[in-house]
Amino acid sequence: MTRSPPSRRGRDEFREGWRPLLACAFGLGLGLSPIAPYTAGIMANALEAALGWSRADILGTLMLAPIGLVLLGRHVGRLVDKVGPRKVALTSTLGLGLAQWLIAAIGSNLIAFYLAWAVLAVVSLGTLPMTYAKVINAWFVETRGIALGLALAATGLTGALMPFLLTSAIAAMGWRGGYLVLGALPIVLAIPVLWLWLRMPAPRAAGRAKALPASGMPVREALRGVRFWILAAGSMALAFAVSGLLPNLYPLLLAREVSPATAATALAGLAISVTAGRIVSGLLLDRIWAPLVCAILVVPAIGALALLASPVLTPSIMIGAVVTLGLVAGAEFDLVAFMTARYFGQAHFSELYAIQYAIFGLGAGFAPAIYGAIFDHFGTYAPEIYLSSVLLLFAVAILFALGRYPLGFTPEGEAERD
Repeated sequence: MTRSPPSRRGRDEFREGWRPLLACAFGLGLGLSPIAPYTAGIMANALEAALGWSRADILGTLMLAPIGLVLLGRHVGRLVDKVGPRKVALTSTLGLGLAQWLIAAIGSNLIAFYLAWAVLAVVSLGTLPMTYAKVINAWFVETRGIALGLALAATGLTGALMPFLLTSAIAAMGWRGGYLVLGALPIVLAIPVLWLWLRMPAPRAAGRAKALPASGMPVREALRGVRFWILAAGSMALAFAVSGLLPNLYPLLLAREVSPATAATALAGLAISVTAGRIVSGLLLDRIWAPLVCAILVVPAIGALALLASPVLTPSIMIGAVVTLGLVAGAEFDLVAFMTARYFGQAHFSELYAIQYAIFGLGAGFAPAIYGAIFDHFGTYAPEIYLSSVLLLFAVAILFALGRYPLGFTPEGEAERD
C-alpha cells in the first residue's frame, strides 16, 4: 500500500500554497497547543514564588482546555466548516492574546486566576490544529503529509525558544510580565501573518488536484460507522501511551541511576526528535498507507521501551531510546489529522477532526495523572513501561482495521471503493 513520491504537481502545491502553510505554522506555533507543554512549568515556578500558591493549584488550570475541547470542540469545528478557518483563526488568536493579558491583570485571587483561564480555554479553541488542518488539506493533496508535519513542527520551534523568552520576561517584570509577553506574541506576530496569508484556495486552484476538494462523509454517517471509532480508539491509545510516559521520563531516568545531566541531555534530544517526528511522519504519509506509517514509527518505540526496562542501561542506549520515543510523540497529530481527511473527506473535516482531537485530548490530558498514581502504588516505573507498550501495540493493530482509503465520496457522502 505505497504510492509514488509526490510529482511535479506536488511541487506546484508548495509553490502555490507556501504562504497559507506559513500562516498555519504561525497560528499553530503561537496558539493554544504549545502553552501547556512549554510554558506551564516556567509560569508555575514564578507564580509559586510570588503568590505562594501550590503547584497543584496552578497546574490544575491545564485541565480547563481539555474540558473546553470536549464540551465545545465539535461546535468550533462545525463553525470552521461553516464560516471558514480564516475568521475563526483570527478571532480566536486575538482572544488568546487578550485572555493572557486578562490573566496578567488579575490579583492574587486563585478563583479569579481559574476564571481567567476558563475564558482562555474557551476563546482559544479556534487556534488548535482542527482549524489549520482544514486549510492545509485544501491546499495540499499529494504533499499533504509533509505540509501537515511542517506546520505542526512550529510548535516544537516555540518550545525551543519560549523558555529563554519567558525567563527573561519574568526576570525583568515578574510573573505578570510573562503573561504579557505570552499575550503579545499571538497578537503582534501571528495575527498580521494570518490576516495576510491565511486563505482557502480559489475553486480553480483547489480543482487542480485529483482528490476531493469539498466532498466528504456527513457527520452523522461518520459517527455511525465503525471506522470513525476505530480511529478514535487508536488515537486515544497512542495519546495515553505517549503522554502518560513522557512527563515521567525524567524521574524514570533518575530512578535508573542516570545522572541529572545525562537525563537532561536525553530530554533535549527528545524535544528535537518530537519536531523531527512530525516531518518524518509527513514525508512517509505522502508515500505509504497511514496505518503502516504508524507501525513503522511505533514498533521501534516499543523496542525503545524494552531497552528502558532492561537491567543494563548505558547512556548511549538511554538517549537513543528516548529519541526514538520522541518520533512517535511528534507523529501523533499528523497521523490523526491525515487519516481523518483521507477516510472521511473535507466537507465536514473540521467538525470530525475536532471530535477526534477531543478524544485524543482526553487520553493526553488524564494519562500523566494516572501514570503518576500507578507509580505511587507500585513504587516503580516498570508497570508504566509495560502499559505503554501494550497500548502502542493495540494502536497499531486496531488502525490496521481501517482498510484502504476511499477512492472518493458520492454527492450523498458515501465512500467510493474499488
